[in-house]
Amino acid sequence: MTSEAPRHLHPAAIVVVAVRSSLQLFGGIVLVAIVRGSGPGTTAALALAGIAGGALMGYFGWRKTTYWIDGPALHFRSGVFTPDEKIVPSARVQGVDTATGPLQRAFGVVELRVQIPGASDADEIVLSAVTHEEAARLREALGQPAPAEPDELLRLGMRDLLLAAATGPQISVALSALAGVYALFNNVIDFEKDGEGLIARLDTAQEIAIGVAAVLFAAYVLAFLAAIVVFSGFEVRRDAGVLRIRRGLFQRRATTIPLARVDGIVIVEGLARGPLGLAALRIESAAHGSEKAAGRTLLPLVRRPEAEAVIARLVPSLAVEPGALERPPPRALRRFVLVPSLAGLVVGGAFALVLGAAAAWIAAPVLALLGALVGLRGYRAAGVRMAGSVVVVREARLARRTLLARRHRLQEHALRRTPLQARAALADLRVTVGSGGQGRARHLERGTAEAAFAALRRAA
Repeated sequence: MTSEAPRHLHPAAIVVVAVRSSLQLFGGIVLVAIVRGSGPGTTAALALAGIAGGALMGYFGWRKTTYWIDGPALHFRSGVFTPDEKIVPSARVQGVDTATGPLQRAFGVVELRVQIPGASDADEIVLSAVTHEEAARLREALGQPAPAEPDELLRLGMRDLLLAAATGPQISVALSALAGVYALFNNVIDFEKDGEGLIARLDTAQEIAIGVAAVLFAAYVLAFLAAIVVFSGFEVRRDAGVLRIRRGLFQRRATTIPLARVDGIVIVEGLARGPLGLAALRIESAAHGSEKAAGRTLLPLVRRPEAEAVIARLVPSLAVEPGALERPPPRALRRFVLVPSLAGLVVGGAFALVLGAAAAWIAAPVLALLGALVGLRGYRAAGVRMAGSVVVVREARLARRTLLARRHRLQEHALRRTPLQARAALADLRVTVGSGGQGRARHLERGTAEAAFAALRRAA
């Protein structure tokens, strides 16, 4: 492989970076202006200044950004004031991913991301705008196989997309977003009346219940729509020893993961999906370990009885024969139940003290009972199994997670015993894959945990 002259990104990168920078500057400037009570003229002038600053940043960023292939490595230089150069040997490249947002599609270009094992988002090489032909050339130069006829192909239909969105776990993110919006508007708009904020004016239990229900409903709708946007058009294919995943409504993302770099697959059964016999499949891979759950999704929705069969189709090295897990003994049940029950009791008591109402004390036993049910669920789920070259570890707290990992790809495995566990002849087994993902089986029979630990040590 010969050296080549440094190349600039496609000129569309000026617009892409300018728009991103302008939105960041525009939002920050307008927020500060409104909070400080600036007039409309001042706010508009500051907003235009933010847009102009973003445009300048886009142009100078494009001028200072170059990349080239030199021998068996990709070189990337960027930075206006503090130039930075990254060098990635092709042997270290795990995948070459692409994303096409509305701006990229308008200019007929793609954003290209070079994935490196163990690298954070800041360490990745991101080419914000290159032509499709250039992306294919770089993929070939970095030793990544070109797409071929798929050996396996799975698509998420509209019915499953809606079901995945309706049962997804994104509601916690939506609640955080709603809290941020409320905090913003509470500062910008005068919600106060007689010195009391909007929330403080909720006096009766009925008003509080209605307010909580309204917030949860709004968060659910927001999470539902977000899942539709993220997973629309989802498909996963396996060809030439590579997994290729495509997803996204407005921004189409294409992720490439060599099968040899897949450390494990996690079967996730959330609180909404578990009772319906549904689950999601997530990839554990070193190059994608720092990404959010959506970026590591192998399949957003799968019928739980079919999960192992789907994994065997897409990742043959993780195929396992049906079999039972080695589970905790009956005497371990109270250890699963005690801690969450006490936590529920404490939280319920604190809630009642804050409200100061006698009726609120019902929260303490109710939350304690819920904690006991969570512990019982954890007891019934926990277990470990050696299935040839694959170790299966399952645990449950809120969601039930089953990790299928290749034994020789484990980053770490550990055996843990507290003094109380040692007295009861119990132990915990924990395994860690290269992406940092973990699987833990708690309160196993000591002999079972030690046998599994010895088997993993021999594989290592």
